Formats: sequence, C-alpha cells, structure tokens
Amino acid sequence: MKKKVLLVEDDKKISNLIKAYLENADFHVQVAYNVSQTIEIIEKEQFDIVILDLMLPDGMGETLVEEFSMLRIPIIMVTAKATEEEKLAGFSLGADDYITKPFSPRELVARVKAVLRRYNFHEEEILSFNSGKLQIFLKSYRVLLDKEEVPLTPTEFKILLHLARHNSEVIKREVIIDKVFGYQFEGYERTVDTHIKNLRHKLKDDPKSPTFIQTVHGVGYRFCGVRDES
Repeated sequence: MKKKVLLVEDDKKISNLIKAYLENADFHVQVAYNVSQTIEIIEKEQFDIVILDLMLPDGMGETLVEEFSMLRIPIIMVTAKATEEEKLAGFSLGADDYITKPFSPRELVARVKAVLRRYNFHEEEILSFNSGKLQIFLKSYRVLLDKEEVPLTPTEFKILLHLARHNSEVIKREVIIDKVFGYQFEGYERTVDTHIKNLRHKLKDDPKSPTFIQTVHGVGYRFCGVRDES
C-alpha cells in the first residue's frame, strides 16, 4: 500500500513539483494550501507523514504542529528560515526533519523515506484498557474493541486518545475543543457532546453505566477505563 503524504505548501508551482517527484517515488500525495484547509483535511483523512511549509497565507505552520504530533504523524518542516536558532526552534516544536528553501526535490524525497524508515522502526505504542478489551494504537491510529477494529473518524480518535491519556481526570469541554479542534474552532461546546455520543455508540458504551467514558455533568467527561500494565 502506498504511503500517504500530506503536503502543506501555498506556492502551487512548488507544490506541483514536489507532488510530481513524490508520486514518481510511489507515494500518494494530497496538497493543502493553507492552515484552514489543512485542518479540514486531517479531520477526514489519515496520513503517514506531513511536509509542512511554515509560512502560510492564513497563519503560521507552527500552529499545526501540535495537531500532527498528537496524531503521531512525523513532520518535515520546509521554510526559508535558515538560522541555527530557527532550525532548533522547529525541532523543539516537534519536527522530525527540517529543510530550507531552495532545495532539491530529490533530496526532499530522500528525507521523506529516511524519516519514515526511522519512524516505522520504533515499535507501535499501544494504550490498553480493561484486560485488552479496548486497545488504542497511537502510531497507526487504530482502535480495537474485543479484538475487532472500530471505524473512528480522525476527530473521534483524537478525542478518545486525549481522554485515555488523561485517564481518571475530568476533562472540560473547552479543553477538549482546544486540544482537538484548536484555537481557531468557532463552533459550540455541544459539538463535543455529539462526538462523544458517536464514540459511545461505536464503543458500545452505555452512558448510564459507562465502561470507558463517563459524563461529569456541568463540566465535561472522564475516561474511566482501567489501564492495563505494560
């Protein structure tokens, strides 16, 4: 199966060139031209790696790094910024590699392959609960319930992962919005409730007697699964 690359680059001439080289190297490539379009895409699709231009017309690419890091998607930052301090700042944000413009498309393809090799070398991290009843695979974005795969949307996966990582803590709706949807979200807090309802349905979780997601009325939600020892 072809690896999926999300290319975030507002310059269409550059993005077309990079896309052509990557596709010639047998990658599947989707292009986003700004921050808002990128957010829309990652709500619907999953990717193996992101190539991220930091200078975008509707904001700085740095604002997207936390989104990708939460989903465990490796990131190659592309920018005209070339000082050592700026590169170190990029790595501190969570970049896996950094390349400055102008660059060779062949070199970028080689870097994509190298990052994927390093990333795939590491063993899959799994959060397991209730004696393996629920398993969350952090790198491949998969969820198993009683050994059967649960078809979650990227947003549902991010909500579940955030709750599970903060097991037993009460997480406010506004915190979920900030961590999952980002500061640019202009919807309502009740949007979270809709996603939780869908999650519960897919996880066969009875809200009156929850196994995994408990409502804390007037506040938010608590993940109540019992974490398995690794």
